[in-house]
Amino acid sequence: MTTNLEGNPKILLEKIKEIYNEGWIKTKRKGDTGVGYTLETKLGIPANSKKAPDFRGIEIKSFRERTKGKLVTLFSQVPNWKESKTNRSEILSNYGYEDQNKRFNLYCSVFGNEKNSLNWKLKVDREHKKILAINSDNKVTFWNFDKIEKRITEKHKESFFVFAQTKLENNFEYFLYNKVIYATNASLENFLNLIEKGKVCQDFVMHKKDNGSTRDHGFLWRIKNTSIPHLFENKNEIELG
Repeated sequence: MTTNLEGNPKILLEKIKEIYNEGWIKTKRKGDTGVGYTLETKLGIPANSKKAPDFRGIEIKSFRERTKGKLVTLFSQVPNWKESKTNRSEILSNYGYEDQNKRFNLYCSVFGNEKNSLNWKLKVDREHKKILAINSDNKVTFWNFDKIEKRITEKHKESFFVFAQTKLENNFEYFLYNKVIYATNASLENFLNLIEKGKVCQDFVMHKKDNGSTRDHGFLWRIKNTSIPHLFENKNEIELG
């Protein structure tokens, strides 16, 4: 496809091309997050936990070529606690479990195409404009379409998805960032369709602390990385090599 980008996307692509031309780059952080942290460090971008995009309005996501089909985080969004008349502590108490370390937690991915092992499933309710989290036919909580659409457009109006080849040397991982998908205009309808097809999920990631309070790590919405292009109305795949 064409690489005739303009403005900030062109600037960002040129920066990533410069990184590609450096060849294999040693990870700057061990573990799963190393691929993104290393690229953002090379680009001079601070570690990102805020809601705003990474680079001049462009969101950047990086992942390894060898992990095709792996879930990657799109954004975090809490449910509508007020109208669903519940909260994270109630959900943990009612649906959590004790793990092998005797910690009470709720860690699971919830999909729209089938129930998971804990009987959770997502349901898209277009009539009432909600995404429901259901457990054993009980409507536990939900997200309003308008809130989800706002998060999608805030975070993914313009996005760069950067793929990296990987290798190990002396127990360190190295990356070669060699492909970019530049995508624009993520749409709510595409997002809902991907939920129903089992390509987008919502993660419950919470546990009970020693003092009895509940800690969560965000209510994460994640997508299979091979399905990312289908979230967007426009996409441009660019091979750097």
